[in-house]
Amino acid sequence: MSDETTRDQRLAALADQLSREYDYRGLAELEQEDPERAQEHRDAAAALLPWIEERPREERQAAFIRGYEKGRERQKVRTTADLRRLEEEVAELRQDRDPDGLRARILDLEYALQGWDRFMTGRIRAGAAPDWQEQAAEYLAKLVEAQRELAVLKGVQPSNATRGLG
Repeated sequence: MSDETTRDQRLAALADQLSREYDYRGLAELEQEDPERAQEHRDAAAALLPWIEERPREERQAAFIRGYEKGRERQKVRTTADLRRLEEEVAELRQDRDPDGLRARILDLEYALQGWDRFMTGRIRAGAAPDWQEQAAEYLAKLVEAQRELAVLKGVQPSNATRGLG
């Protein structure tokens, strides 16, 4: 069947439907009684058929555009929610990894311990009197305090963290 044949069949079916709807008779019966009225139904069918055939394509296109826009809106909302969730997770991870700046404090205490090592290798405070025993006692007190605080921050009991220095 060619496209022209199917189009002619659709035109005839539509004209017959119009005839039955408006004149309560089929097109063949109307053709015998009032050929002019039958021709009006054929002309109306010829005018309406392209419009009727075009509707599904336009509806599909309009439905696609509506769906596409709805999908874009949902994606924007989803992306915003994902971004907010990720930012909250990053903030939470930062909080978990360094609550109240403990990492910085631990680094400071480790630096103090390294200072003790510098003192033991012979480097002393600049501009201070060369009373090494007084300096050693001062540094030892600071070292013990730093070791205890570091041990507490790392979760070890202070009494177990210090070794007998002296």
